[in-house]
Amino acid sequence: MIFAAVFWRRASWPKKCALCLLFVHQCHLRVLTRHRRSVSSLLAPVSCFFDSYRTNAVNMSSHNANARRAMHNTQLRQMAHAELGVILNAIPQPIIIKDEHSRIRLLNDAACALLGKSREDLIGRTDREFLPAAEADRIREMDEQVLRTGEELSFEEDIALADGTVRNLVIQKRLAVSAREGSTDRLIVATISDVTASRRAERELRASEDHYRSLVELHPQVPWIANPSGEVLEVGPRWKEITGIEAADALGTGWVKAMHPDDLECVWRQWTQSIATERPLDAEFRLATAEGYYRWYRNRAAARTADDGTIFLWYGIVENVDDCRRALAALTESEARFKAIADDAPVMIWVTDESGANTYNSRLWLETTGQTAEQAQGFGWADAIHPEDRQGVEAGFHAAFRLRQRSRVEYRLRRADGGCAWVIDVGQPRFASDGRFLGYVGVVLDITERRNAEDERFRAQKQIYHMVRYDALTGLPNRQFLREAFDHLLDPTARAKTVVLRLDLDGLKAVNDAYGRSIGDLLLRRVAERLRKCLKKSDILARLGGDEFVVVRTGMRHDVEATKLAQEIIEAIGTAYDLEGTHADIGVNVGLALFPKDGQSLDQLIKAADIALYQAKASGRGTCKRIEPGMDAHLKARQEMKVSLRHALKNRALELHYQPLINLHTGRITSCEALVRWKHPEKGPVSPAEFIPIAEETGLIGPLGEWILRQACTEAAKWPSQVSVAVNLSPLQFRNRRLASVIRDILSETGLEASRLQLEITESVFLNDSASNLLILQQIRQLGAKIAMDDFGTGYSSLSYLRSFRFDKIKVDRSFIADLPTGRESLAIIRAVAGIGRTLGITTTVEGVETQTQLDAINAEGFDEAQGYLFARPVPASQILEIVQSSRE
Repeated sequence: MIFAAVFWRRASWPKKCALCLLFVHQCHLRVLTRHRRSVSSLLAPVSCFFDSYRTNAVNMSSHNANARRAMHNTQLRQMAHAELGVILNAIPQPIIIKDEHSRIRLLNDAACALLGKSREDLIGRTDREFLPAAEADRIREMDEQVLRTGEELSFEEDIALADGTVRNLVIQKRLAVSAREGSTDRLIVATISDVTASRRAERELRASEDHYRSLVELHPQVPWIANPSGEVLEVGPRWKEITGIEAADALGTGWVKAMHPDDLECVWRQWTQSIATERPLDAEFRLATAEGYYRWYRNRAAARTADDGTIFLWYGIVENVDDCRRALAALTESEARFKAIADDAPVMIWVTDESGANTYNSRLWLETTGQTAEQAQGFGWADAIHPEDRQGVEAGFHAAFRLRQRSRVEYRLRRADGGCAWVIDVGQPRFASDGRFLGYVGVVLDITERRNAEDERFRAQKQIYHMVRYDALTGLPNRQFLREAFDHLLDPTARAKTVVLRLDLDGLKAVNDAYGRSIGDLLLRRVAERLRKCLKKSDILARLGGDEFVVVRTGMRHDVEATKLAQEIIEAIGTAYDLEGTHADIGVNVGLALFPKDGQSLDQLIKAADIALYQAKASGRGTCKRIEPGMDAHLKARQEMKVSLRHALKNRALELHYQPLINLHTGRITSCEALVRWKHPEKGPVSPAEFIPIAEETGLIGPLGEWILRQACTEAAKWPSQVSVAVNLSPLQFRNRRLASVIRDILSETGLEASRLQLEITESVFLNDSASNLLILQQIRQLGAKIAMDDFGTGYSSLSYLRSFRFDKIKVDRSFIADLPTGRESLAIIRAVAGIGRTLGITTTVEGVETQTQLDAINAEGFDEAQGYLFARPVPASQILEIVQSSRE
């Protein structure tokens, strides 16, 4: 500062002019770096320069009046003017100086560049001469305002430059006095600053802030910010949507008001530890919702530190994990239910993770091997395998595991008592819905007894193959085997013919009714033996079920050979039978169809043979018919049956009979199953097995099922309150999405309590549109009605359905009861079902109980209910009340 003062006193006026303009330049640079400071400070030194220069020029003139001094002053002014121009040009910002008439007196190179014209084109000219009239007039008005008021004028506007670009400029105008000697002219000094970059930065900053705010407001979770001491400074707007509490009320420590009391202490401790240790926070807790209940949330936060490592803010986010928590709880419950079922299963069950290590072994495995659960986990299960078999078992499993394929191995398992058991170990790979491999689940079946009788691998493979493709009763091939073998038999190019014979026994039902099911089964086995003797080794003999058989012979040259074969079969079957002291006499009818004349596929040939068989049966026992045109008249008869059924339903020609179910612990009737009956005016009684499929086919099952339900509820309302009514629902009734509403309306109409209604379904309800059907079942359950699984064990995967829906009752199909107590397979199955029922708390019922020995067998396994001819046959509604009352007595 001292140096600047001395320089000012000693310097000439041109140098003082240059110093002032240099100062102006430095001030202007400061303005550009500090956008918010006024540019007016830049003009002050320029104004001082002109005032000082004029004063000193006058003083010099007054003291030196001679011509030499005047010449000297003129030279000084010229030098100052030249130096002023040099300095102005050195300033990068545009500067324009005008007189009172808006004529440009002086401007620098930057101003010339801004206006896109040379200095010679601009000096002495007004704005009107090179700008549009409207713009020139506007500038003139602002100049006059400065001249009139003497006050600085500053404004900002967008200006298109000569190069076509648009810049954001700050223009400042200030009044100054001419520096010429004796002049009172006033000048207007305009400085122009380019603030385009700073304004762009400001806009970008505002946009960034708006973007951040939008993200916070639209974020599906709740972002939050806290200071270093843990006090919340800001909370996202979704906090109010979740808790019903204003976001402002959550600031500081106000967020604790929404937290579940049981979670607060733990969360507060975690948060305090994070603040003290500067470690991230990760906590789960329950928050009260606006609706008045609690949901699970996860809160994660991390500290933001300065360069010196100190925390200046905590950033966190609260996310909804309620669905994950519920899914985890459901998974835990599902696993517990699975373990309960698996521990009661008659086979050993195991589960692995994706690495192949065992994560679960059922109770039977642990009891058999003597291992603890900890010893069997991982790969410890291999220690229970016989040393001679271990390498082969591990190699087989690892090979299947590597390919993610089904594994199947046989080996000797060391038992806890020191012996060994031969087992079949079958594993199935498990995959998630996204295709991710989860591991294996498998079963181990004890086959020691079978291995002692026959070879290891051959016997097991043969038995599995036999179970899938052969009839268990007669040992004959079944429909599956027939389908697989049929395509290999046919040669469309060959001249030889193939015949399909459809056989139907006449009199089997009478034998079953007269002597019981066991004699009927023996008769079927004897029929199978006689049929084998009639056939060649190349022929195929299959049992399709019940009393229906199929024979396929290839390589015939003449049609007469087919007829001859049919007659041989009729004669062989028609001979009387001696069945362990019981004599039986049955016959057979045969329908013929030839390939390729009567059909090109197995289904077509069987259908054609069925039509011929229908005609043969109409002609009496021991008749053989070949398919001929017009033989499908029975189809017309079926159509007539449809019409008759529709008429019977409309005129209420159907009626319900009821068959009691007995509580095996008390001996009393607990419920009665409603069974529909139809007495045709011409054909007499028609079996439900005949007209129910017709009702399903024609769409009558809906109104028929509704009538049965209403009639059954009406009758049951008259019974004692402890007796329920059971009604069967067809899978097709679930196509009506209002089924639950229909049931609710019927209960309300008849006055029957919902808890006294039991609805029986089969697992086929889950095969098609299972999600919708499951929803309907849940709606029915909400009404209070009971749901029973009927015909259990005869389908595909009944255990999986028990996991999908909580049934109130399981009814074991009658097919598992017929051979009790001698049937080992049936006994094992009903034992497993009884165990499942006990574990899951589900009532277990057995159908088809006809003998005391069967009743003793199911009592021994702990079943809850039984139904069958041993107790009562189905009776009309008028008789059921008397039976119920006698049961109570």
